[in-house]
Amino acid sequence: MSPGGGFVETIPAVGVLTSSSLGGLVRNLRQQVGMSQRLLAEQSGLSMRTLREIEQDRVLRPRAVSLQRLAEVLNEPQLCARARGSRLAISPDETSEFSIRLLGPFAALRGSVELDIGTPQQRHLLALLTLRANHAVHRTEIVDVLWGEEPPYSFQQLVHTHVSRLRGFLDRHRSAELGTPSIIRRPEGYQLCIDRDQLDLLRFRELAGKAELARRNGDVPSEQRVLSQLVQMHSGELLEGFGERLRAHPAVADYYRLHLAATLRLADLAIDAGQYDEAIPRLQQVQRAHPLHEGLHSRLMVALAGSGQQVAALALYTELETMLRKEFGIEPSAELRAAHLTVLGQGALPIAVGTATRPAHRQGMTSPSLLPYEPEDFVGRSEHHPVLRQLTKSRSPAALGLASVVSLYGPAAAGKSVLAIRTAYASRPHFPGGQLYVDLRGHTPEPVPAQAALSEFLQALGVAEKDLPSSLSGRVALYRSLLSDRRALVVLDNVADEEHARPLLPGGFNSSVLLTSREPLVALEDARHFRIPSFTTEQARELLARITGRHRTGEEPAAADEIVELCESLPLAIRIVGLRLAMRPHWTLAHMAQRLRDEDHRLDALAQGALAVRPRLEAGLGALAPADRRALHDLAGAVENGFSTGTAAAELKCSVQQADSLLERLTDRQLIEPADALDDTYRFAPLIRLYAREPQP
Repeated sequence: MSPGGGFVETIPAVGVLTSSSLGGLVRNLRQQVGMSQRLLAEQSGLSMRTLREIEQDRVLRPRAVSLQRLAEVLNEPQLCARARGSRLAISPDETSEFSIRLLGPFAALRGSVELDIGTPQQRHLLALLTLRANHAVHRTEIVDVLWGEEPPYSFQQLVHTHVSRLRGFLDRHRSAELGTPSIIRRPEGYQLCIDRDQLDLLRFRELAGKAELARRNGDVPSEQRVLSQLVQMHSGELLEGFGERLRAHPAVADYYRLHLAATLRLADLAIDAGQYDEAIPRLQQVQRAHPLHEGLHSRLMVALAGSGQQVAALALYTELETMLRKEFGIEPSAELRAAHLTVLGQGALPIAVGTATRPAHRQGMTSPSLLPYEPEDFVGRSEHHPVLRQLTKSRSPAALGLASVVSLYGPAAAGKSVLAIRTAYASRPHFPGGQLYVDLRGHTPEPVPAQAALSEFLQALGVAEKDLPSSLSGRVALYRSLLSDRRALVVLDNVADEEHARPLLPGGFNSSVLLTSREPLVALEDARHFRIPSFTTEQARELLARITGRHRTGEEPAAADEIVELCESLPLAIRIVGLRLAMRPHWTLAHMAQRLRDEDHRLDALAQGALAVRPRLEAGLGALAPADRRALHDLAGAVENGFSTGTAAAELKCSVQQADSLLERLTDRQLIEPADALDDTYRFAPLIRLYAREPQP
């Protein structure tokens, strides 16, 4: 048996290939094709450690499955023959139970014999379906895991082929008593149907549920017993040997979160019982993977002090406090400070800290959802999938810093807020800890201050108004402490600048932030930025048809196209026109187009109730320096779209260098945008030219 419990077979020699020369052969083949060890490990589905051991001839009897994967990637006949010969020695007992192992080296097993799943892509697909066992996996998620951002032209057929082969493989080895197919088709994708006894991850989650039930019933002995079983199931890195696209799946982060929560709870129970020496090794086992988890360090400090290691406890606090202040500019949480006082002998007795240092606000944890109404007429756009993928992509538990941040920026009224809200709703299953939302109105005369937004967030998280800290720093510390153990989504809409958003960023790696702004917030650490342009012509036409009615746009296609052109495909402008037409069924689209042709009054026509284009455009120009605003006014009155730096310099009667600097500032403000990077031309952002040339206030 192998250390991981799999079958180690004796391999007969094939040709001149001997076990002692196997490592050299694999190493030479890898170097000939220019592959690194990491790349070969990922493509073959092996761990780096396994591949390294094989190449160094430390594995005298490699498993046939491992050889087969290497043979397929390296396309080497001798390895293929070796794998075929070794597979003849494998004869799984047909009466052995079939199972899939996720907690440790990934494998499909019959008893203790590891089965050959197939190609690396089939292994990745099975791993993905297993992570979401008994739940549908969307086709776009499958495509993303298998091919990333560049799927092949025939990816739909390839997905069908991989699923079909996997289904055949699984059905050959599953118990007939289960009755259902191993993989069934759902409207949105595919679902793996598997019993909890056949998948360790399902048993892990079941134990987590039993532990929570025992905790609610106050049954401490049962809770402690179940938590111990749960923690013992952790046998190494999840999905070891797989690429980042799969290991960053939210289900992987959920597993690590449950494991960490169980470890912390066991430590709490040990500390409460005065069993400090039992708590210390449990906490130290997970400390390296969570170097900034303040709750973990608080418990470890108390346990160390309780066991007589006060100096070590104080050193631990000093190290973490220094990192928080210097690297991230944040203060230690109230929980960490309370543990520090306890170690110094100025707080509660150490025996009580395991429970006392946890904020009382967590006792009735809620999962708030503050998302506004989701528009039903949302038009799909190409940015939606990469934004959603980045938002739900989980970082490594060892990642440092604040929560993952995704930033959407772009011109006024381009639909950033609508896309953010739509993405937030689509990602809700990935954020069971809640979804927080606030419109910060950053480009209005009265933006919402961070302290007011934090008040709303904290109350949604269960903090009574009377318990709110009075200072901004106090609210930030409590906010980050409450979100430290949650997987929550924070949506910050219409952010003014980086300093406006920074106090609202949660700590840790569990939560994610989705924000919108006019300009790219480049000073936010590790943020991923997506520019959201105006609609394409096709998208604008689709939105108009959804709001107005397809029968009307179908009856007047030329007028519909003219409306889209006159609105310059700006989503808000199209929405307003659609609403005006929907409220006036006696108007024809041609009549609406005629009203929009007059450039001097077009912006007046783009208003309906509280919706209007002009205030959105004004918010973008209002932040300009007076000289830049005058220059934009002069430029808008003198040139059409597609102007060069030289043309701008000539019209503004300034040097080319001065014109270039001006155009860069206007580009940063999303008021103009490059029309063609190859010939250095620019165009105005949608409808900006009409507004900018109006008389100055």
